Parts: sequence; C-alpha cells; structure tokens
Amino acid sequence: MTEALQTIFGQATKQDDNLSPKQQAVLAASLELFAKKGYDATSTADIAHHAGVSEGTIFKRFRTKEGLLQAILGPFLNRVMPRAAGEFVSDLAAQRFPHFKDLLTYGIQDRIRFVMENRAEMKIFIQEIGKNPELLVQMTNMLADLLRDSFNDIFKVYQDNGELVRWESMRIMRYCTSVMIGYLIPNVIMDDQPVDCEKVTHDAVEFLCAGLTPRN
Repeated sequence: MTEALQTIFGQATKQDDNLSPKQQAVLAASLELFAKKGYDATSTADIAHHAGVSEGTIFKRFRTKEGLLQAILGPFLNRVMPRAAGEFVSDLAAQRFPHFKDLLTYGIQDRIRFVMENRAEMKIFIQEIGKNPELLVQMTNMLADLLRDSFNDIFKVYQDNGELVRWESMRIMRYCTSVMIGYLIPNVIMDDQPVDCEKVTHDAVEFLCAGLTPRN
C-alpha cells in the first residue's frame, strides 16, 4: 500500500530548501486542518496555533489563506501524486498476476482503499480541480509521462497471451481510471459513508473486462 498522502506531503516539504522549518510546519498544519475541518472552516489563527507559530509567520511568506492553499497544491501536484503513483506501479510490477482480471482486481481494490484512506486530502484536491480544470490537465500529462513505459511492460504480458486488447497503454489506463473516478468522486465529495470496496471492485472489473477483452 502506498504511504498516506499527509506523510508523503510532509516528507516533500522537508526536502524543499526554500522553506524554513516553521514554514514547513505551517504547510503540514494547513493540509491537516483543511482536510479535517474543511478549507472554509479553518482560520489562519487555527493553522498558526496547530503549527506552533505566530500568524505573522504565515502572512510573511504565504500572505493569505488562499496563498496557503496554493502552496499546498504545488507540492501535491508535482511531488506527492507522482510519488504515490510511482509506489503503486512499483508494487504492481513487483508482483505476478496470472491473468489480466487478477491484475485489474488487485489494482482497482488497492486504489479504492488508498483514496478512501486519504479521502479528506483528496477532497481538497478534487474541489480545486473543479475550480481550475487546468490542474487536471497538468496532473494527467505528468502522470502519463511517468507511467507510460511501466504500463507498456505490464500490459504487454496480457496482450501477448490474448487477454487484453492491443491498445496504447495510456488509453487503457484512461478507461480504468474513468470507471474508478465515476464511483469515487461522488463519495469523496458528497458522502462520508465508507465505500463497499469489494462490490465496487467487482462491478468495475466486470465492466472493464467486458470492454478490454479482445473480440475473436
């Protein structure tokens, strides 16, 4: 399982030489409180208290609460999501699945659990994508460049044994991702109830296998 997003985010900010330890603490506190309380319900005073700094420290570097949100989105998009995706692909590549259906089942179930365990953090990012669709374009292009070669190798095994259509790997990934998003986004945005992971995985795999199996 991929590490939690807050953990990856904290590690990413600590590697940023342009941030002082206090500024790193401010960003970590901002992500935690935005996720827990929501952006609108969180004040800069809340963040300063949680980070153990003065509000002046926040205003000096980040200016406003919106500035804090944007400072979170940068590393989230450029470091956190690529690392989370890379860890997932490494996990897939290290295993051997007898059939494409087995790979699909494992992968979808893993990603559903990951999103649900990081639901609050994902909600922040998804809401910002709704306001700024360019973020989705940036993330899609970045992940495509990162993942294309790995999935070429992973999918080739099942294409060679006749279980998977010979489509470009990112086309296949787009369909898989779209199906998962269709289940997950409404739950992340509008519902606090847990997803029935087993049922969602079964339904998604059944649908995708029907569309991705070669026609004889």
